[in-house]
Amino acid sequence: MVWMAIAAVVAGFALYVSKRPMDFRVYHYGARGVFDGTRPVYGPASGLGWPMHYRYPPLFLLLFAPFAWLPLGASAALWLMLKFVVLIFLVRAIWNKLPPAEGTTAWLVPLLFAGPYVVQEFRYGNAQFFVFALSVWSLLLVKEKPVLAGAALALAIAIKVWPLALLPFLLLQSREAAKERSPGLTAGATLFRRFAASIVLFTLILTILPSLYFGFRGNLGLLGEWFNQEFATQTGEEEIWFPSQSLRGVMMRYLTSIDYSHVPDSNYRQVNITGLSPTTVRTAWFVASAAIYLGFLVLTYRRGGSSGWIGPALAFCLIALLEPFTQKYALVILLFPAIVAGRLTTNRMARNLIYVGIGLVWIQNLIPGSTAQRWMQVLGLDFAAALPLTVALGWVSFRPASAVTTYSSSRHILVTPE
Repeated sequence: MVWMAIAAVVAGFALYVSKRPMDFRVYHYGARGVFDGTRPVYGPASGLGWPMHYRYPPLFLLLFAPFAWLPLGASAALWLMLKFVVLIFLVRAIWNKLPPAEGTTAWLVPLLFAGPYVVQEFRYGNAQFFVFALSVWSLLLVKEKPVLAGAALALAIAIKVWPLALLPFLLLQSREAAKERSPGLTAGATLFRRFAASIVLFTLILTILPSLYFGFRGNLGLLGEWFNQEFATQTGEEEIWFPSQSLRGVMMRYLTSIDYSHVPDSNYRQVNITGLSPTTVRTAWFVASAAIYLGFLVLTYRRGGSSGWIGPALAFCLIALLEPFTQKYALVILLFPAIVAGRLTTNRMARNLIYVGIGLVWIQNLIPGSTAQRWMQVLGLDFAAALPLTVALGWVSFRPASAVTTYSSSRHILVTPE
């Protein structure tokens, strides 16, 4: 009965998406245009045209080709149903890796916190969820199947850049896991090398693979175009108007004066409290983000991976907060941290912070109207919601060892209540 209800919901959602494809249209029109020679791969004329232009490496075109062959509506529906299948298997795999959950809080927290972001991402039809799923699979498999874990992470990196930020942490995790699994230095080093080598090998193969269609020089040229386009987007000033929910976006809106009169959507409001130059703010963001993530890696190294699954969850939160641009649907990557956080509510401080985050998420879902939604995006309510979740995970992860006990088995984390 439950599965029939789920199937009915999925079918209804698929029908809705098939009639209102959003970001998915960029992939579909862009891929068709490339394959029939009517559109360039990159530039303002790709995809649907700026600002809905194509922004993925050449490999994604080949992966998306089967969907491009289908009509837009059918392709969007199939894309959505595939996401639901992946979601079910992914949540089940995460759940089985974490400690046994008692009560309803363990599943209510991820449902209430991450559920709206999952729905948003599925509605837009973006590729972010698949990249997130591959990254989590890599994390789950690194201790038992390092080569497969490396292949999963390599595929995620070959589609989007942000999984690269997980690489130092995952390498550290694999090293610590090897020590736990095999105290001998030789065995531990072998596991670590297999994981690292598989990432390099599969990333190289996947990067060269589009040469089968575009030719070796053509593929290199496209990679250069993609890099130049994304480097300008991520580090430049052309798109600082977009209400990104990352630290950079929030800093830009509060610390610079943004002219919304010459951008695709001029209905956003000014919230700046000062008028610093975008270059100054961008530099401050880069220094702050690098210091925060480096500090996280150093603390993780000193703890020797003793925070169990909390550390990986914290890594996903930091990526969402610190990357250059974080669109609302991109916060689907908070699903894994939210599942982990659902088991931390025995800690009073963590529980209160998590509930604050849930409240901020639902404020946006309960207040209707495009004007109100734009106002909340400019204020950075999604950033504000992700922040207490991040602090809660950090509070538990880096507390004294007497407060957090981690068993040698990777399946168990014990957080003693205050």
